Amino acid sequence: MAKEKSKSSALEQISQRRSKTLSTIVCEAIEEMIISGELEAGDRINESALATRLGVSRGPIREACRSLEQAGLLVSATNHGMYVREMTLDEARDLYEVRGSLAGLTGRLIVERASDETLQDLKKLVENMDVAANEGNLSRYYALNLDFHDLLVKAAENPALQQSYRWIVNQLHLFRRRGLVQKGNLIVSNQEHRAILEALLARDPDRADTAMRQHVAGGWARMSAPS
Repeated sequence: MAKEKSKSSALEQISQRRSKTLSTIVCEAIEEMIISGELEAGDRINESALATRLGVSRGPIREACRSLEQAGLLVSATNHGMYVREMTLDEARDLYEVRGSLAGLTGRLIVERASDETLQDLKKLVENMDVAANEGNLSRYYALNLDFHDLLVKAAENPALQQSYRWIVNQLHLFRRRGLVQKGNLIVSNQEHRAILEALLARDPDRADTAMRQHVAGGWARMSAPS
């Protein structure tokens, strides 16, 4: 009897782990739709359509939506389901203020901890963004931009900072893209990236701190400017 109970308990735990893994995969898929702009602020989450598209039941979709609601990407409306969150400028400003401070710290930690190889990887990303910016390829630039900032935070080698950064940036995906759409903004944005890179290559903590903060300030100015 005890053996059967133990077996049943183990099967339940395996089932829970599988369910959790599946909901995590679904969560990442929906998040990518938001990041890419396929799902925009105000869009309703169609559970049935997503379940069909991702080849899962509606259960993992609901679990993923609850996780994304906690992360600030979705909001629920009573009797109407889940929607992609519409963020106000004031809410975005608050996040940018915190992000600016984190960015300065990130720059200092990278100078202290990053390998030369990592800095060369950052350099390649800046060069590739130059190409995308000159071509006016927003989608390509945006993807490279995300890779650049993800690598910056990873290079700081501070899990607590990375977690805080991820929480903020995931929400800012809701309308960060619009700050890059206006003519010339891709080139200006990457000029700021190059200033960051040069400070990091020089291993200058004060310069890196300043360049990182200025880039965040520039991003806010582009995003909040009238379109």
